[in-house]
Amino acid sequence: MKRLIAIAIAILNLTAIGAQNSSAPFAKTIEFDLKNGLHVIICRDTTSPIVNVGVMYHVGSKNERADRTGFAHLFEHLLFNGTKNIPEGEMENYMREAGGYSNANTSADRTYYYTILPSNQLRLGLWIESERMLHPIISEKVIAREKEVVKEESRQRYDTNPLGRVPEKMQAFEYKEYSYRWPVVGSMEHLDAASTGDFQEFFNKFYVPNNAALVITGDVDVVEAKKYINAYFNRIPKGKPVIQPVFNEKFISGEVKIDSIVGLKDMHMVVSYKTVPETHKDAITLGFINSHLTFDAKAPFSSIDKTNPGVKKISSTTEMYEKAGSFWFRSSFKDSLNYQKVVDIIDIVINELANNGLDERRLSQLKQSYESGFTDMFFDMPFLADVLAISYLEWGDTQRVNRLIRDYVSITNEDIKRVMREYFTAENRKIMVIYPKK
Repeated sequence: MKRLIAIAIAILNLTAIGAQNSSAPFAKTIEFDLKNGLHVIICRDTTSPIVNVGVMYHVGSKNERADRTGFAHLFEHLLFNGTKNIPEGEMENYMREAGGYSNANTSADRTYYYTILPSNQLRLGLWIESERMLHPIISEKVIAREKEVVKEESRQRYDTNPLGRVPEKMQAFEYKEYSYRWPVVGSMEHLDAASTGDFQEFFNKFYVPNNAALVITGDVDVVEAKKYINAYFNRIPKGKPVIQPVFNEKFISGEVKIDSIVGLKDMHMVVSYKTVPETHKDAITLGFINSHLTFDAKAPFSSIDKTNPGVKKISSTTEMYEKAGSFWFRSSFKDSLNYQKVVDIIDIVINELANNGLDERRLSQLKQSYESGFTDMFFDMPFLADVLAISYLEWGDTQRVNRLIRDYVSITNEDIKRVMREYFTAENRKIMVIYPKK
């Protein structure tokens, strides 16, 4: 209870500070590079006696070969197995016995490993991450085991629901040339066809210090941290320069694709508008618009089934990557309706925002909600570390985190109307209609 009260008071203080001086940094960082190119970010917070040790690699599914997909996701699992100095299966035991836990996630653009430990176990976290980077076990036996883990995850996550494969169908429709066209989980056939040498080559190319950021957040002794960072990570050889693939997709306007899925009960549709990468200045306004569309019972599509019989649901998401982006509307509806009817319903909402924006009360509500929720991030050590690492690797500026609240609350109706008019046009969209396969 004392911890919760302390957080609440701190959040109120941060909000007050932000109102008085929007340029005041919430997350103060210490940053430096090692001789092997590893970028180090330290953000100290002594609120709780815990520390987060994270390493983010600038590698995801977009860095894979078209005939060898799924490698980045497989390595998310594989690098928990063991190393030259950590017996197979013992890595997580080491963490648990020290009172901590570890996890990882992979996207199209990056892979993030993190460990949360009591602050007096910082050295353990640094050692484990250096071991993961320096000499993991990449053997035929380990790869075979992890392939089966990934296959089962793919079956459970995507194949048990008829709509599970819709996003990857839409990705392949949107991106016909660039490597965003395949899902992060990749192809099971590609994983089976790959050799141990293929996996080793992928690791050697991308999981190198000069393609990564080490980020430490929480109750950290900076002097001690620097000592062990140098001891464990300076010994790791620098890799060859990693060049991210150039975005070369040519957009074809107004495409409509008809598809079908076995087991689907109702018609389903994805309407995608080409927008911007997540690093673009308009990305935050697009996120704001999506918040309005999904926030609560007052959102435009929240009771669509009552006002438009036959339309079961309309939802929206921002699908933004490092190199490109889109904005999706998804809908399930009865086959008695023509899909164009649903498109017309979406267009009404788009036109309303493009012409009138939001009323001031709604605008204020969304801003207050974001400011309150995002301020919590500064007390969530893994999430803060994640945002700091992404900000460095993709934006080239960790201090972006200190501008996010300011940028969000400064969004105006003019910004909303401009973004709606610029991106949400018939010439800038693709539509996929999916029928139940008889």
